[in-house]
Amino acid sequence: MSSPRRAAWRRIRARLTAPIIAFLQWLLRWVSWRTAQRLGACLGRFAHLVARRERRRALDHLAIAFPAMPASERARLARACFAHLGTSLFECLKLLSMQLDDVTPWLRVEGWEEMHRLRAGGRAILVLTGHCGNWELMGPASASHGLHLAGLARQQDDPTLDRVMIRVRERFGHSTIARGTTGSARELLRVLRGNGALMMLIDQDTKVEGTWVPFFGRPAFTPLGAAQLALRHDLAVVPAFVERQADGTHVVSFQPALDLPPDPVAATALMTTTIEEQIRRCPEQWVWMHRRWRRQPPPTATVNAGD
Repeated sequence: MSSPRRAAWRRIRARLTAPIIAFLQWLLRWVSWRTAQRLGACLGRFAHLVARRERRRALDHLAIAFPAMPASERARLARACFAHLGTSLFECLKLLSMQLDDVTPWLRVEGWEEMHRLRAGGRAILVLTGHCGNWELMGPASASHGLHLAGLARQQDDPTLDRVMIRVRERFGHSTIARGTTGSARELLRVLRGNGALMMLIDQDTKVEGTWVPFFGRPAFTPLGAAQLALRHDLAVVPAFVERQADGTHVVSFQPALDLPPDPVAATALMTTTIEEQIRRCPEQWVWMHRRWRRQPPPTATVNAGD
């Protein structure tokens, strides 16, 4: 697609997003959680058929991550990935018409004892996660145990989608701190000083200060801020992940706090390895169309493996 045609399509898509989201939100008010999941999976499968560029990108990235895997299995994972992301979108829209008591039967929280221990000791917590499972369910899962998270995130390219996701989070007390905006640093410190918990996702190549660390055996530009923040403020870094189950429920698991090395780059490598381990557990529940390796280091760069 030429640049003018691509720009025109983006303008059309931007105008259509708001009415489509509004219609889906209205529709999903009247259906069950399981029906919303099934409808979302259908949308994801349709997207897999028509979104050729994203489908090709997902397959290319799966080949990087799993070079020994048969091509047929990588194709199956790509299809499942699209279905999973469609399901996650519809779950998020469904959450807008649900109360916390409606959501908790679909969530099984494991390892909360670690969070309780750290909070009882007055330790500020950084919840480390990635775009694994339906990561937006981390908010209601924590709220069901009396903890409201604050997530540091970049603003979405689509302002309508950005507003919707902020509403989803705020519904369960999960605030959003927009990275790089005026007052974001002050808000972040307020959360930490209030014995709160900050959630950060560091598994994407974004326009922030970063470093090169291995991700599935290949250097990937990775945000450095989480490690810097944790080391500077002595935060307990607790890896936590959401994992979709076949019966429509989700397991939200909180792992023991990481023993971070004092170097931010080595700490970032350790954090990335932890996220990679979860992706390997459920590869179909990650965003393989994201251009995780879009930049590669110059020949003179050092890639820290966290050893």
